Amino acid sequence: MVDHQVVNLKMTDGSTISHTMCAFTATGSRYAKFMGTMGEIIADMTANTIQITPFGKDTETIDINQIASDFFGHGGGDKRMVEDFIDMLLLGNGPSGHTTTVEQSVESHYCAFAAEESRLHNGAVVELDKFRK
Repeated sequence: MVDHQVVNLKMTDGSTISHTMCAFTATGSRYAKFMGTMGEIIADMTANTIQITPFGKDTETIDINQIASDFFGHGGGDKRMVEDFIDMLLLGNGPSGHTTTVEQSVESHYCAFAAEESRLHNGAVVELDKFRK
């Protein structure tokens, strides 16, 4: 796995996504910033907060400490994902807000494989259909 990467994705609807990832932070923690046409979201695992700022409106800060207490394993996500998976197997439940469908998970892996293929070929454009077949 690379320690830093910039990936640009062109979606079938014509929109584009630019994803920048770096493995190194001063705190050793994760930080994510999502910017869209209507606002931005900042998730900070050091502060355990999520800030949601619709453009032209006030920022809403969600204190994750108020809704969870176990942050072990990707901020507690690993435990919730396994619990949901067990419920899917034993109870026949469908995916919840913590999990995705198999199809969604596979699609995200196609994107990762395509990004690596592009990196290995000096940034060449890669069509996802190559990995879907």
